[in-house]
Amino acid sequence: MPHLHPLCRFFACLLALCLLPAGLRADHIVGGEFRYECLGYRNNDPSTGVLRYRITINMYRDCIGEGALFDGNDPRQTPNEPSAEGHISIYVGDRYYNPTRIISLSNFSPVPINLGNPCLVVNEPICQEIGIYTFIEELPVSDETYTFVYQRCCRNESIRNLINPRQIGATYFIQLTPEAQGRCNSSPEFNIDPPIAICINEQFRIDLGATDAEGDSLVYKFCDPKLGGGTDPGTGERQQTASYFDDIVPLQESPYPYTSVPWVRPTYSVDDQLGIGSTLAIDPLTGELSGVPIYPGTHVLGVCVEEWTRGPNPVFLSETKREFQLNVSRCGNTVEADLLETELDEQGRFFIRQCGPGPNTIFNESTRISSITSYDWELIGPGGELLTGNSRDFNTNINEIGVYEGVMLLNRESFANNCKDTAVFLLGVFPDLDAEFETTKVVCDPEPIVFSNLSTTDGGQRIDSYDWDFGDVTPRNGQRNPTHQYLIPGTFDARLTITDENGCVNEAVREVEYYPAPRTIILEPTDAFGCQPFENTFVNLSNPIDDTYEFEWRFGDGGSSADRDPTHVYENTGLYDVYLSITSPLGCFVDSTFRRLVDVRDAPVANFEFFPEEPSNLFPDVDILDRSIGSQSQRYVISDNTGEGIFSAPGPDFTYRLRDTTLLSVTQYVTHASGCQDTITKDIRLYLKNTFNAPNAFTPNGDGLNDDWRPKGVWAGATDYVLRIWNRWGERIFETTDFTAGWDGTYQGSNSPAGGYLWDVTFTNAEGEPEAFKGGLVLIR
Repeated sequence: MPHLHPLCRFFACLLALCLLPAGLRADHIVGGEFRYECLGYRNNDPSTGVLRYRITINMYRDCIGEGALFDGNDPRQTPNEPSAEGHISIYVGDRYYNPTRIISLSNFSPVPINLGNPCLVVNEPICQEIGIYTFIEELPVSDETYTFVYQRCCRNESIRNLINPRQIGATYFIQLTPEAQGRCNSSPEFNIDPPIAICINEQFRIDLGATDAEGDSLVYKFCDPKLGGGTDPGTGERQQTASYFDDIVPLQESPYPYTSVPWVRPTYSVDDQLGIGSTLAIDPLTGELSGVPIYPGTHVLGVCVEEWTRGPNPVFLSETKREFQLNVSRCGNTVEADLLETELDEQGRFFIRQCGPGPNTIFNESTRISSITSYDWELIGPGGELLTGNSRDFNTNINEIGVYEGVMLLNRESFANNCKDTAVFLLGVFPDLDAEFETTKVVCDPEPIVFSNLSTTDGGQRIDSYDWDFGDVTPRNGQRNPTHQYLIPGTFDARLTITDENGCVNEAVREVEYYPAPRTIILEPTDAFGCQPFENTFVNLSNPIDDTYEFEWRFGDGGSSADRDPTHVYENTGLYDVYLSITSPLGCFVDSTFRRLVDVRDAPVANFEFFPEEPSNLFPDVDILDRSIGSQSQRYVISDNTGEGIFSAPGPDFTYRLRDTTLLSVTQYVTHASGCQDTITKDIRLYLKNTFNAPNAFTPNGDGLNDDWRPKGVWAGATDYVLRIWNRWGERIFETTDFTAGWDGTYQGSNSPAGGYLWDVTFTNAEGEPEAFKGGLVLIR
């Protein structure tokens, strides 16, 4: 046995993936077929004895999940998962003709789902792709048969009609017979891709016919799928001891003939590829595949088309074998007959009520429209006349009162029973009726409106119910002649719906205008009291009104407005009459004057001042002095930055001692004799002030009196303090940054001599401003 090709080692690894559960990964070859096209002799010269052929291989693979990679430069390949090198072998007779032919993937595309039944949809995930390989081969004309063959392992483990499917592969081949060579014959080409799914317990018909370029006679039959590469039945690994050709990806495909697949007998065989009990047939002349499957799951099928010459002595030319994987799946029916009916009778028939003889349309609500190819209507009309139609909706023109029976059939000529459905209906043609009413007219007085019923029936039938919708938000009314009070103005669509004893319904709609003037003008507030300047909003509570009405306001101080609910500011004190007129869109007019409605009174002006304006730690008491105008009483509240009052006092004046530099708010409340009030708030805080004073002499003699020299002052809030003392020769003999430290009259541990000295002091005061002082002092001993 030759050494393993690297590709074999690659597919030995790939096998591990192939053996994963089918639900996790589906990446198998599931079908294939060859065809050839004769292109004529090399250089169009028969003397060369060499024919040129275009060879095409269609390969089918699963694509559920990530899907399979096709051999030979699949554009979806990644460095971690390269596609395998694609190749086929060619034999002449039983002899290996030439080195294995390397092929490349030309293109690939999804295989459409063709259930063979237009009224079904599959309820399970199904996906296959077709990969197409095409190449040109030149072959000497031979009296032996050429065989093109492609072999791979392995099949899906979910296949139910084969034994150990995950350990066996497939062989796809085609033979070029001497007779075909002699005629430069081209093989037939299947018209469509193979089906990938059909529906359990549902009838199907699928065209598996082919077309032959030369018009030769074609005969269709079932045939056995063939074995190809495989694995060891005991271990599932690549076989080590079997023939050279029995491998996952054989280096060289094996010669013809090929072994048929092992069917799961007795249920499955070449004649019962969907199992005994299922029906499966292929028309030998047209290639139509039909049947009803009863076993769910994945099945492998094989179909062959034989090509024969025409004439009294037909000659066999070729056999093209198509192998494919077919899922028998759960499906749902998509066709249901349904009509837009009035009701269903006790027998389940659609009852369609036509009120009034003449033209009528019965509306079709059948589903699913895309699966419906034909509609057939039959209705037994007056005198037994048969009325028919073929449109989706059915138009009739019956002028005689009566009840007529009909039927609507979907897909009447369909081969599939599930594609057919029927709706039996009754068409009741009843006398017509006419809803009509009139109303009293309201102009200016907001009176209720009387609705008078004027409805009639053509056949004298009884009107059983009246349903009034007045067009507003009030409940509906079932009286024959109701009276209704509109609560708001407007133009309303009043609707009367009547129903007669036959169940016929008719309605009438009329516009009702309701724009009266209010009986009484009502305002809120009924009296208005305020302090100068007084802003008041007048709320118009008159009814009925809306924004379509015209309003004229006169506020008594010369001001006016056309708003429905205006706001007005009275600048001066006094008692004011307010006038309002209302005009409806129909010209109805009402007005009223409200005497002494608005009372505007004098108001005080709050104000106060501090003394001193900037109280300090030196003078923390602050006088708060009333400066309000027109106030009869005053009250003060002092609050901190939390907003809570910490002190209150009656007015007009009082004194308050500030404790620290916290910012305080002082609020004054003042009241006028009229009862009007005003308020004002001002901020106040304690300012820190510094003082400075320096003595001009001291006596450091230890008697406890005036023994050191130091400046005196108030230092609260001051910083950066520096005190320096200099002798007469300009030598600095003392320095300190301590506000409380003084000079004891010594320098470097020795008493300084009596006499005059200079000093200077600098610091930053509590307001952040720099200050500097200097002068002289006398040391006395």
